Amino acid sequence: MANATEVHACNGESPSNDCDNHSASPHATGTLTPLRDYLTHNPTADRRLLLQQVAIQLAMYHNVQKLVHGDVKMANVMVNEHGVAILLKSAKSAPITSQPRAPTSPEERLPMTTATDLYAFAWLVFHVYTDIDPLVLASNPKTMRLIASGIKPNRPGPDTPPSRRGLNEKIWSVTMKCWDISPVGRPRATEVVQAFDLPATAPLIAGAGAHHDLGSTGKV
Repeated sequence: MANATEVHACNGESPSNDCDNHSASPHATGTLTPLRDYLTHNPTADRRLLLQQVAIQLAMYHNVQKLVHGDVKMANVMVNEHGVAILLKSAKSAPITSQPRAPTSPEERLPMTTATDLYAFAWLVFHVYTDIDPLVLASNPKTMRLIASGIKPNRPGPDTPPSRRGLNEKIWSVTMKCWDISPVGRPRATEVVQAFDLPATAPLIAGAGAHHDLGSTGKV
């Protein structure tokens, strides 16, 4: 899992912002591949690691830069030539104290917060492991009413593609917490980072964290 230095830095506890020291320059990122395409061409990729890399960058937004990302979804995640997931900078990003409109979380008409980012991250986890686009679910009014009422998806069974891809009890549990209908019941991004339980030697954020503006690939 993430080592102590990385978690502390993403908590904003390091005065030198050590998270940024692991970040590649925006001018040295090389080729970026949309996460959807990367998973299509690399079906055995470590999805836990890719999602933890996104969670680390989300923690940087919240605790180091004091920003709400505002648009966490698969279309806004790229993978660099080293196999590291990059969360693209969003035009919807805003200071945590501001009040832009929230996207598709239960508190849709309330101010966007770090909690709405975590709700969106849960749907990213769902998308990455199941290959089911949350936007397809959102297009069904009945499904959206169920989601808004607090109904959560069932965990995929043990002999299903999501489980074979690494969706374990620990990851599902933190995902369910991110889906909590109450924003205050959702975990912090740093808790999500730790829940993915990866080896400390994994290249968690090498090449990640640089600001990449959304281009045509960042829209759905």
